[in-house]
Amino acid sequence: MKRLAVTAGRVMTPDRVILDGVVLVEGSRILEVGSRAAVRFSGDEFEVMNHPRQLLAPGFIDVHIHGALGRDVMEGTGEALEVISGFLAAHGTTSFLATTMTASPIATLRAVEALGRQVDRPLPGARMLGLHLEGPFINPEKRGAHPSEHIRLPSTLIFEQLLARSGRQVKLMTLAPEVDGGLELIEFARSRGVVVSLGHSNATLEETMAAIDLGAANATHLFNAMRSFSHRDPGILGAVLTAQQVWAELIADGVHVSPAAVELCLRCKGAGKILLISDAVSATGMPEGQYRLADGEISLSEGVCRTPEGTLAGSILTQDQALRNLVRWSRLPVQTVLGMLTRNPAQSLGIADSKGSLAAGKDADMVLLDENLGVHTTIVQGEVSHTVG
Repeated sequence: MKRLAVTAGRVMTPDRVILDGVVLVEGSRILEVGSRAAVRFSGDEFEVMNHPRQLLAPGFIDVHIHGALGRDVMEGTGEALEVISGFLAAHGTTSFLATTMTASPIATLRAVEALGRQVDRPLPGARMLGLHLEGPFINPEKRGAHPSEHIRLPSTLIFEQLLARSGRQVKLMTLAPEVDGGLELIEFARSRGVVVSLGHSNATLEETMAAIDLGAANATHLFNAMRSFSHRDPGILGAVLTAQQVWAELIADGVHVSPAAVELCLRCKGAGKILLISDAVSATGMPEGQYRLADGEISLSEGVCRTPEGTLAGSILTQDQALRNLVRWSRLPVQTVLGMLTRNPAQSLGIADSKGSLAAGKDADMVLLDENLGVHTTIVQGEVSHTVG
């Protein structure tokens, strides 16, 4: 079994940053984490990667991504997922949820079934943890880039069919709780072990709190595609900002959410309840032009993706750029912001026993960052998936 020793100037563990640290890996799991002075190993037993000037952090987890490099996850093919997986690893992401869009029933069923079959398949970079269904159970008034003709009322029957077609690989679902059947579907999804995220919603404060009381635990791309805040009508935004148990996704690209709004979210939620996502689409990593988003067409111009009607359509953000942006905007310690990309998403999905931190027994998903927080090397389950040079 392959054994790897990764040394770094700083190693980020769940409770501290170890100076001049080392992580020992055996196979796909972490064997030991500690300082060079405390951890004993030899080059005869371990392949040694020595990076004294870099920061070794857990690999990033993206719970909301649609595609990259011209490929969309709803293609459902091994080829498309390999391209996306490799791109993600080059930007420090080691795990992701393939996120679907509202589409025709046939396209949705085909995509869900194809993606479900790919979950356990080895990929060259980031590993797919499962599916995130973004739609079709959303509010047409807050549909964003989702096509109105394919939006459906929340239905336990349709959801059960999608869940079965995926091979029970749906881990997260976005829905609008105020739409008829929304609360019933929240209860049903939770009974099936699926995390429910509130989004694309025009819910009032009271409607949102009812959903949270039933077990809705996340909020999809906070501030975007949801009822605006008012001092007399706080709405879903007010509920999410004040309900401390709810995890809030943020697209930290400076387009979807301004740095001032990010600061507001940080002050209300605290860094421990924020998930930095990409919401990246097929145009990510590509030149300006026309691209696909599920069944629809989007255009990339001046760094922004839009539908033909001019609506924002996902982003071209990568998680390493989200890290750099938030460190710059917030002036929080790097390790605090890294938690929003690693520990928090793992906890929100209930997989913190294996992902999201560097500790003995956990998956060897790691990223080496240089002094500018650029990705130097990404390791996925003990294998180097990307390295600079």
